[in-house]
Amino acid sequence: MNTKQKGDIAEAQVLAAFLRAGLNVLTPFGDRNRYDCVLEQGGVFKRVQVKTGRVHKGGIRFNSYSVTSENGKIKHRSYKGQIDLFAVYSPEFNKIYLIPVELCHERDTKLSLTGVNRNQHKAIVAADFEFPSHVAQRKSSVLI
Repeated sequence: MNTKQKGDIAEAQVLAAFLRAGLNVLTPFGDRNRYDCVLEQGGVFKRVQVKTGRVHKGGIRFNSYSVTSENGKIKHRSYKGQIDLFAVYSPEFNKIYLIPVELCHERDTKLSLTGVNRNQHKAIVAADFEFPSHVAQRKSSVLI
């Protein structure tokens, strides 16, 4: 399976989970946007970029950047300031994690499965951002 197919599966899983949770989901026309969908809740709109996570060394890693080619040179672009949330689908666990972009690193982000990460000052613990359970546990969701 190629990366486009993996991305399509992740996006389908995330959109289905959002709809099952009763969220209003908007999808942009075309592939030119920096986000895959927009969530609307009470008039508040949040841009969401979907990523496929991979289990690696005690965590779920995902690329928190995009890759483009310009004049034959590969460029890595951060999503900061262009999206609000990453929705990370883990095919190994069949789970989705919803993480605010400001918590993510510029290149590669790891969601810790153990809560301990020696390479970061503060670990991003996967269980704290699991969707939809984290929304149900809080009175106000991450969307507001």
